[in-house]
Amino acid sequence: MLSKMMSSMLLVVAVTVSPSVIAGNAEPLQLAPSEALKLWTPSAGEFHPRIPANPGKAGFAEEVTVAYTVTKRGRTKDVEVIEAKPAGASSEWALNAVKAMRFDPTESNSARQPVRSQLSTHWDGPAR
Repeated sequence: MLSKMMSSMLLVVAVTVSPSVIAGNAEPLQLAPSEALKLWTPSAGEFHPRIPANPGKAGFAEEVTVAYTVTKRGRTKDVEVIEAKPAGASSEWALNAVKAMRFDPTESNSARQPVRSQLSTHWDGPAR
């Protein structure tokens, strides 16, 4: 009887354990940009965010801070603007650039731990 009860308790415990605990911590670490770069580095390549034909008339934000998550696959998700200057200006160019970015894990991140971080970027206008 005691054996059956113990087996039942173990089954209940096993079923109630979160899948993220079993698989390891899949929740992104909240890291400052300098710390996030110790786990993930931007992949080599160029990123070409979509921009309107006449960006001078669009009122683009000159400086944008964007928060993002790097997934286990090195892709970005949950990209959002934290701050844009001047306020109310379009920050779509920064969102598109960060969404297009890809990251490679560093040697110290062989488990490919997801991270949540942010970056600040400056708009210098279209390439001439």
